[in-house]
Amino acid sequence: MNRPELWTAAAAASPLLSYLLGRFSRWGGLAAGAALFAFASFMLAGEISAGAPYAALALWTVAALAHSVILNGGAGASPDRSRLEKKLARALQLESELSLIKTETALNAAGEKKSVAVYSAVKLLSETVEPQSAAKQLGKYLSDYFETEEAVLYMAGNSPGSAEMELFAQGARGPALPSFKEILALAGGFPEQALAVPGLVLAPVSAGSGPLGLIVLRGGTQNAESAGRFAGEISFALKRVMLFRQVEWLSLTDGLTGLWRRNALDEKIREELRRAAAFKTTMGFMIADIDHFKHLNDTYGHQFGDAVLRRVAQLLKEGVYETDFVGRYGGEEFGIVLPRADSAGVLRKAETIRARMEAEVFSQGLEKVRLTVSIGIAHFPRDGRAPEELVARADAALYAAKESGRNRVMDAGSL
Repeated sequence: MNRPELWTAAAAASPLLSYLLGRFSRWGGLAAGAALFAFASFMLAGEISAGAPYAALALWTVAALAHSVILNGGAGASPDRSRLEKKLARALQLESELSLIKTETALNAAGEKKSVAVYSAVKLLSETVEPQSAAKQLGKYLSDYFETEEAVLYMAGNSPGSAEMELFAQGARGPALPSFKEILALAGGFPEQALAVPGLVLAPVSAGSGPLGLIVLRGGTQNAESAGRFAGEISFALKRVMLFRQVEWLSLTDGLTGLWRRNALDEKIREELRRAAAFKTTMGFMIADIDHFKHLNDTYGHQFGDAVLRRVAQLLKEGVYETDFVGRYGGEEFGIVLPRADSAGVLRKAETIRARMEAEVFSQGLEKVRLTVSIGIAHFPRDGRAPEELVARADAALYAAKESGRNRVMDAGSL
């Protein structure tokens, strides 16, 4: 390549130099490109006489230099980040709004779930005529509202004026909670308002006439305030259930002794006989009669006789298991149903009861009165399979005990 061609190529390359250096400095790149073109033109001074070819090269070079300046218009200047920052800020705002919407949706869903649980619980308690069957469903509503399976509801006893409370409804893990007495010990007595104690939340249920029940919770998302609100919502519906149970209890129990009436006793005999027949187990039944009770009434009066009946009823209940069923059979006679008891065990229990009655001292003024009982025993399936047969055999054994001198136990199997 001769020198004119070399300088011609250098002149043509000046826009490229301008563009490359212009990436760092727009005007510095232009100056370098122009300087190279000027120097190449000087070196081609002898060739410029050619005229038209050089003029075309000069026009192309100027246009290319101008284009490189335009291309490098932003080079060396600080980049404009305002639009990017605005878009980023908008994105963060949208993300915050979305998070808020999610939170509100979750709270609304939780609130709706709680509202449904309260409504369902109140409706259930307001409409049920079988409180025991409703208790299981109520336990589910407790778990739904407080989001914990460790939830229980204690209710006041059936007996009017009773200060005791019994377990009425519970979540799936209710029994894992402390006993009622332990709960009262933790709270320092029955709470007057909802409160939190170590590991538990307690909320009393009341409706103007003393406590109706107590809600006890552990775990979940509950607090004393929400537990108190739930207790307030269900209070009047729960009072209806308690009154219903009390009326039912009064219709089935003897007002003097607190024992079950004859109709409830007969139903229990039928129920336990069906269960014993289905599961191939046994059942005992005994009738206890106070000896010479008419003479005691005539001598000391009916008021003293009533006191004797109440005390005998108490001793009978204390002398059997909680699973046994004690009722007032009529007058001074008492019936006792003993599920899954063998004949020998029933006989031993009857003898223990007889001896306990004989040892008891009943006070009347300055006098000390003693009494005895006679007991007749029948056993399923040995002495009968139908309720009427079993009761008749026990009654026959009682008659035999009376005829044999009273204050004794007679087993129908020995007749």
